[in-house]
Amino acid sequence: MITQIGYEIDSEGNVGNETRRIEDLQLRFILLMTIINSTIDDSESKIRLSKQAVKACHKESGIPMSELISLIKRMTKEVKEITDDLEKKMQEWQVA
Repeated sequence: MITQIGYEIDSEGNVGNETRRIEDLQLRFILLMTIINSTIDDSESKIRLSKQAVKACHKESGIPMSELISLIKRMTKEVKEITDDLEKKMQEWQVA
């Protein structure tokens, strides 16, 4: 993972805190989608922000939209498998 160190600059040009930017675009996309889906409860907002994230990542990285959508589907499937496995183990522990 490549990071770039810089400083936050507000709209008036004031320099603020030191910040790091993740340069791995796919990783940034995955993190953004994870944050959107884990912190926003309103499904309309979640869908709108997810669409904006896909469009922005496509524009910035040149990764085809179909590949980004496929990545989301794979991530969703993997998260579901992990969640199901954890729920199964929790039930086994409660029985024991």
